[in-house]
Amino acid sequence: MKKKVGAVVAGFVVQLSRLFVIHSVWLKQYYMASASLWRSQEDATSRVWAMLLSVLIYVIGAVWIYAHGVESKPWIGQGIRFGILLAMVTVVYGSLSGWVILPISPMLVLKWIVGESLLSLLFGVVVAAICQPRSATA
Repeated sequence: MKKKVGAVVAGFVVQLSRLFVIHSVWLKQYYMASASLWRSQEDATSRVWAMLLSVLIYVIGAVWIYAHGVESKPWIGQGIRFGILLAMVTVVYGSLSGWVILPISPMLVLKWIVGESLLSLLFGVVVAAICQPRSATA
C-alpha cells in the first residue's frame, strides 16, 4: 500500500509539473493565437480545482491499473510499455477527438500528442520504479 500511495504522490507531481510545462510554456503561443476558442484566464482559474481533481483521479486509476498488472520482469520495460499504452488510450484518443470537435490547428494536436505522450512515458517509468516488486531488476 505504501508503494501505491508513493506512486500516486509522485505521479501527481510529475503530471502537474509536466502539464504546466507543456501547456503553459511550450504551447502558450498556440493558445494565444486561438484565444477565442478557450475560456478566459479568470474563468479557467476558477475551475482549477476540477483540473486538480481530474489529474488526481487519473493518477489513482493509472497506478491502480499498473499495480494490478505488474509482472516479475524488469520494471523499466514495464514502465515504458505502460506509458505507451497510457498515451494510446488517453493522449492520442483525447487529442484526435479534440481535433474533430474543436476548430484547432493540426500542429497543435500533433504537439499535444508528442508532449503528452512523452509525459505518459515518464509517468509510466516513475510508477514502475516505485511499484516494482521486490524481486524485479532493471
